[in-house]
Amino acid sequence: MVWQFAAVLLAALVMSIVLSLWQHRRYIADVTAMAKAHAGKDLRLVSGRSKGRLQGAVVVLLLDPQTMIVEEASAMVGSTIFTRLRPAPELRGPLATLAERATNTHVRKAAESALEMLPAGLRPATARPAATTAGTSRIRLPKPTTGI
Repeated sequence: MVWQFAAVLLAALVMSIVLSLWQHRRYIADVTAMAKAHAGKDLRLVSGRSKGRLQGAVVVLLLDPQTMIVEEASAMVGSTIFTRLRPAPELRGPLATLAERATNTHVRKAAESALEMLPAGLRPATARPAATTAGTSRIRLPKPTTGI
């Protein structure tokens, strides 16, 4: 009886690890596809998260630092590993009103968290100061080439 419990526990642990890695690979693939779609532009990629008891959210934003406009936005809202990043057109637009346009409490908190990751010069006046400057990256992908 003891070894069966240990086997079931080990199987559940391995399954949890495999499914978590699967979700992470899908997340990275979605972010990479978003970045490649805007290759050659000088955009900033920021992400934020919000955790809850039963549900959470992750927001990924591509914004133009010159115009202070969110060019592309995706949100992952849910409580299972089967949740994916989905386009969030309501978050596109001026950076100053990003939090007000969020339709979900967790998405709003994740958007505010993403704004906190911006450097001080790019942060709108309504955003709180960042605790760290980690979480931003400049996207400079080469332009796609055609032909062989």
